[in-house]
Amino acid sequence: MTWVEGEDVAVPTDLRYGPDRTVDVVVRKRGRRFDVSDAGRAVELAGQPNDWQEIAERVVDEYAINVNRRGVVFVQSNEPRLESLIARVAGCSVALYQELLDRELGST
Repeated sequence: MTWVEGEDVAVPTDLRYGPDRTVDVVVRKRGRRFDVSDAGRAVELAGQPNDWQEIAERVVDEYAINVNRRGVVFVQSNEPRLESLIARVAGCSVALYQELLDRELGST
C-alpha cells in the first residue's frame, strides 16, 4: 500500500463482527509512525454495558494493545511492524466485540 501523510486508510481484513460485518482497520501515517485502530467499531457495534471499560482493558491487555475512553482499540507502529499490528488490532477488536456482546446479552 501507499501511505499518504495524515490520510486515514481503511485496511480490510478477513475477520468479521458477527456473520456480516467486515473488520476494517484504520491506518494513518504521521511522520515515520503509524496510528493503527479499529476506529471504535467494536464498542459501537456491541454496545456499552456498565462495565464495558473494565472488559475492554482486560481484552486489550491480552493483545498488548490500547483502548481509549471512547472505546477505540489502537496502537502506534513503525512501518516494518505494520502488517502484524494491523492483524493484531483486528483480532483484538473482534475479541472485544464478542466479550461486550456476550456481556450485553447476559445482562438482559
